[in-house]
Amino acid sequence: MKKLLFQILFLLPALSSMSQAFLLVSGTVTELNTGNPIANQAVIIHNDSSSGTYFYHTTLTNSSGFYMDTIINGGSQGNLYVGTVDCQNYMHLQSFVYTPALNSFTADFAICYSNNPCAAGFTHQQTQPLTVQFTDASTGGGNLRNWMFGDGSTSSQANPSHTYSVPGYYDVTLTIGALGTTCYNAVTQTILVQDSTGGGCQAAFVMIPDSVNTPPNTFYFEDYSSGNNIHSYFWNFGDGTSQYVTFPGNPNVVHTYLQAGTYTACLTIQSADSSCYDMTCLTFVIGSGGGCQANFTEYSDSVNTTNQYHFIDMSAGNIISWNWNFGDPASGPNNISSVQNPAHIFTVPGTYNVCLTIHGADTTCYDVTCHTIVVGGGSGCQANFSYGTDPALGDHTIAFTDLSSGNPTAWSWSFGDGTAGTVQNPVHTYAGPGTYIVCLTITGNNCTSTFCQNVVITDSTAYHQVYGQVFAGNFPVTDGLAMIFSVDTTGSYTPYVAVFPLDSNGVYYFTMVPDGNYYILAIPFDPSGYLPTYYGNTISWTQATLISLGTPNNPYNINLVLSDQMTPGPGSASGQINMGDVSNSMVDKVNMILLNSQGKAIGFTPVSTTGEFDFSTLAYGTYYLHAEMPGITSDYVMFTVSAAKPHTDVVMTFTGNKILGIGETAALASSWSVFPNPVVEKLTINIELKQGINAEAGIYDMTGRLVENKRVFLNEGINTIDISTASLPSGIYFLRLFSKEGLLFSTKLVKTQ
Repeated sequence: MKKLLFQILFLLPALSSMSQAFLLVSGTVTELNTGNPIANQAVIIHNDSSSGTYFYHTTLTNSSGFYMDTIINGGSQGNLYVGTVDCQNYMHLQSFVYTPALNSFTADFAICYSNNPCAAGFTHQQTQPLTVQFTDASTGGGNLRNWMFGDGSTSSQANPSHTYSVPGYYDVTLTIGALGTTCYNAVTQTILVQDSTGGGCQAAFVMIPDSVNTPPNTFYFEDYSSGNNIHSYFWNFGDGTSQYVTFPGNPNVVHTYLQAGTYTACLTIQSADSSCYDMTCLTFVIGSGGGCQANFTEYSDSVNTTNQYHFIDMSAGNIISWNWNFGDPASGPNNISSVQNPAHIFTVPGTYNVCLTIHGADTTCYDVTCHTIVVGGGSGCQANFSYGTDPALGDHTIAFTDLSSGNPTAWSWSFGDGTAGTVQNPVHTYAGPGTYIVCLTITGNNCTSTFCQNVVITDSTAYHQVYGQVFAGNFPVTDGLAMIFSVDTTGSYTPYVAVFPLDSNGVYYFTMVPDGNYYILAIPFDPSGYLPTYYGNTISWTQATLISLGTPNNPYNINLVLSDQMTPGPGSASGQINMGDVSNSMVDKVNMILLNSQGKAIGFTPVSTTGEFDFSTLAYGTYYLHAEMPGITSDYVMFTVSAAKPHTDVVMTFTGNKILGIGETAALASSWSVFPNPVVEKLTINIELKQGINAEAGIYDMTGRLVENKRVFLNEGINTIDISTASLPSGIYFLRLFSKEGLLFSTKLVKTQ
């Protein structure tokens, strides 16, 4: 098929009106509940380019809520789409088929225009063993209710009663209203379900190290005991000191250990009439010595086993033993493990405090760290918000609405213009038009979450239309999408991103793209044969052609790159990208590229919204995984599948503007150090290896561009690498030391003059 010419796809004003027909579109936009007209509401009108011509236009309603638009159409027939966005950012879309005899259409919309007072809420009470009565306490939302009880069960009743199969902590979510209406809201609470309602009780607690404040070796002891009528809490910290708390005092306490060592802390609980009595103890190591530092990451196995998590040791030092406590006493002897990288199946969904204690070859090397994780039944808490303009307040004033889940108690806003706020639903006025990166961080109920999105303050003179066509060989790609990314230089990776599905002729188009520099990426939905490809016809953003706006140079056509052949087999690989300090909304923009042992790309898979990816039917052999995303520096993670080990798991972490990987290759380095940092003229790397390897040391700037590079052979034992930094401007950089044998280190550098 011959490639379409954009001078006929996209309408040019110089075309003669004698050869063209006209389409007339009109209608009204009113408020859903009141029927009042909505003024200055944007209505979007466009068609499918398969008609032989293409148009895309946005018109505004007048003070009576009426709009009308006349479109010059070069094709005789086709599909017409008319849409508008409501107060919940939901697109209402109507479609029509036009012909020479049918060219006038009316599209009326009744939508929500402002967020009416609406909030989901509920209370609960356990009435029988394992049975909980829920009572709706929401405001608004009509009669639409959707309960998710955290164990896979749901209900649409107003005040349901639910019986759980096993005791434990559950994340219960109530959603009220319907998406696209004047009220749509959700709330999540973590509840404790017990197997009795009488005098029986069970002592339980977690201890969380305070790594921020002083004095050192300070721990929070948080009570997680269950049972009714608990009157007293007796804490024995194992160092000769204790603390006694009685109801209604706060049973959660803080204790500082005066020296490092191994301790056994115990909590004893008792009711006022002595019918309830229990005690539990935890043994742990505090302090750190001998260069040891405990650290780990975790990811869920949502494919193979429910409630199973994999834990990956990331500790530093000459470590010889690992002691895990999963905070899940109901799992019995499986609650602890001495495996370096264990997997644990949690008894029930809930919140758990997982601790890792490490010991070195001598008594001076030991450390402990703990992570709080939420298993099953939801995500604990998730920040989210919507926004909209109010013409009565001015074009530059935005009303933000908190849509977070998990019962947060505090809200911290960053409006992207250097100002901040702590109101739950703020109204903010910007100084002028532009694209602002707005972030909301929520805290409370042992959970913290951050969500960011671009807020565009409209100015028609500062925005552009960008379009093009995507081909696989000589044929348009009809099943795929295109993404446009701005060049991000913040270091926290918050670029402008827009996504558009390819139409039936492989055409994509972006409207309202602000001034700036951008990469365009095309992704086929069929992962076999062709790879995600940037404008410039390359699979790597570092080699892609950067477009500059200002002045668009449409069309930006993309020819997909053909992948090398992949031989199928019985092996497989899967993994998880953990979102460190980056918004979760970015992880599904990552494409995981699979390379063979020669470093040639043989396939890809998009990463899911939960950060998961997998490759099945791999032939036995050695492969590499590379996470590809514009502006991101990503590690190449090596793995091998064989008859003895046909499956492998890989964990990666997205932090700042880089993705770090952890493969299953055993650690090649016993120790390493980088100095000085900050650096002026020369950077020195000292590293002790277990075998000789060829390695590459690179320094990258904040955009991911390689600015210094050095290839070296490293011997078994102690090695020293010197890299000149004298020519680098002052700023922040990233050092990456990498080898195909599995060596991988990365750290941040500060360059000064």
